[in-house]
Amino acid sequence: MFTLSGSQAFWIFTGIELGFLSVAILAARLISPKKPNKTKTTIYECGNTLFGEARSFRLLGITRYFGYAVAFFALDAFAWMIITSAISISFTLETVSILVMYSFIIALGLAYFLVERKNLVR
Repeated sequence: MFTLSGSQAFWIFTGIELGFLSVAILAARLISPKKPNKTKTTIYECGNTLFGEARSFRLLGITRYFGYAVAFFALDAFAWMIITSAISISFTLETVSILVMYSFIIALGLAYFLVERKNLVR
């Protein structure tokens, strides 16, 4: 019987996955329609006024919604901090003070984001 160690199985699976991914990207590139027109190059902004072309939006879109991404990750990390501290067996003064300090830092960062939102997100 043939057995694999954990690292061998991981690298074999990674190679197979990269192979399938490469074939899928290549097939999509070969069979996709290539008929650019004005509608396809405009940006869909969900009710906001349109500006620029879709190709120029790659970098601008990243910076335009960067503040929202930072706020999301801050709240996500905050949620994991609360969950892990709630699961802990003992609440000592040290763990509670660290949690309060972390909560204050997150609240301060989110307050700054809300105040500066108009400057960060155009």
